[in-house]
Amino acid sequence: MSTQNPKIAFQKASPQYREDVLNWLTQPHIQEFWDTSLQHRDDILIFMAGRKKPSPYWNGMFDYWIGLINDEAYSLLMTSEILPTQKDLLDVWKANLSKTGRTFSIDFMIGNPKYLGKGLGAPTLEGFTKFIRETIDPSIDTFFIDPADTNPRAKHVYEKSGFKTVATFHRDVGSEKNVKHFLMVKTMP
Repeated sequence: MSTQNPKIAFQKASPQYREDVLNWLTQPHIQEFWDTSLQHRDDILIFMAGRKKPSPYWNGMFDYWIGLINDEAYSLLMTSEILPTQKDLLDVWKANLSKTGRTFSIDFMIGNPKYLGKGLGAPTLEGFTKFIRETIDPSIDTFFIDPADTNPRAKHVYEKSGFKTVATFHRDVGSEKNVKHFLMVKTMP
């Protein structure tokens, strides 16, 4: 399988990818850096089912997307809009919100182990930000991603895909108390 110029596509996470995603959440490389809690898993499944019931995870603020390479599911991405009116928004986040459009946060994983180490991280994020802007909403012109200091590989991949580190901050949520994170921002013309 060639990953030189892969055909990468994206679509909203749907029930057809349920087993793939549940399997990915059990993978050691995912458990190391992702929230694999029951609440997060349930939120993904609730989203896949059309959000017909309330979510136990961040009030259902996330949308989930499947990354496909040559029509095979290989990654999961999550987005949420960052609004200046959010009560829990850090000042450093407020200062970097889009001045002309909308700002979305992204988190992502390459879940399918057969696609690890193939150099797909940067092309996935480049393709996904372009997909969101061109296909979902052209007013989304700023993206945030916030890797932990403990994940330098992710930070490097994000830099390769056009994100710039604008600040560091310490997350104060759940198991991430006092964990240093990088706020990385990508703006699109």
